[in-house]
Amino acid sequence: MSYPRKTRSVQLLFPVVAALAAALLGHAGSAAAQGTAGKPPAAVKTMQDSAMKAMEKFMAMPADKQNAYVKQKQKASMERGEVAFKDPRLGTNGFSCATCHPGGKTKEGSVPMGKMQTPIPSLQGVAAAFPKFKIGNDAVITLADMNNNCIVMFLNGEPLKTDSQKARDLAYYVASLSQGVLYSPGKQGN
Repeated sequence: MSYPRKTRSVQLLFPVVAALAAALLGHAGSAAAQGTAGKPPAAVKTMQDSAMKAMEKFMAMPADKQNAYVKQKQKASMERGEVAFKDPRLGTNGFSCATCHPGGKTKEGSVPMGKMQTPIPSLQGVAAAFPKFKIGNDAVITLADMNNNCIVMFLNGEPLKTDSQKARDLAYYVASLSQGVLYSPGKQGN
């Protein structure tokens, strides 16, 4: 196969760059990501072991079972997320996400937020804009962070740990309300 000169140079250089990067990352990683004995911290090792077991279990399944397994896991997460979305116990004031966003839409109107009134947006399509900058956080946030904003500000609840099953399920359900909307991270509005 014939490559243009620049492409051939990149091809020849890539293995060298890859080896150099691996060496540098190995050295940099030893201080940042590894424990004092040169071993990964326990949390990293636990996560690696868990991921490998899950991958081995999945890869051992016949192909037709793999598809069914993924669909079942997604369906279960969606169902749990919908339950959380409709659960007034997510907060302390008797409201749920569905109170202001029935079916993921909006009930219209506005809600108090400090000294201001903020319009109640539809959630249909909103997940397609995350991650994005939110003024109230003064940071770029994820959909799970935005869900927590609403739980804290409008439901008077405790924020969910964003790595918890409940937070992931709620984010999955809310994201499902954006099906068919072009992914546009950072898009402002709504």
